[in-house]
Amino acid sequence: MNTSIVLRLVLDTNVVLDCLVFRDPASRDLWAAIESKRVEALSHSLALEELRRVLAYPQCRLEERSQRDILARYAELTSLIAVPSGFSRTSLRLPPEFPRCRDGDDDVFLALAYHSGADALISKDRDILKLRRKVRKFGVRIAGIGELNALLGDG
Repeated sequence: MNTSIVLRLVLDTNVVLDCLVFRDPASRDLWAAIESKRVEALSHSLALEELRRVLAYPQCRLEERSQRDILARYAELTSLIAVPSGFSRTSLRLPPEFPRCRDGDDDVFLALAYHSGADALISKDRDILKLRRKVRKFGVRIAGIGELNALLGDG
């Protein structure tokens, strides 16, 4: 593994969209850190499948070829994590008392952060961000995009 990687992060779908589709200036440092290998973006087939599905939403305004290119680019720059046997969208293999999101689709990202031992789950989702304190006792850190510089040691 490349020793220049300083952080291992799970990115929720909205953060990935900000980086690769909407090119939100707030996500520019994150994407630059991923491309320069200062950050290792962690993913799983379930997260990549959600990204594929969301890229087709009308609000993304992407032609099919662009959707495929964006998904391929993201998949190329992410590392797939190992998960426990039997892991699936309906069986996330989390401890019974692990906090859950109001939107069950977001639980996948919490589970990926938990199982991968990621340094943080980066999210813009208010419901995920509200769980920060509750997931900390399980070794999961949740951070907003605005906290990235502090995570990277730049601020």
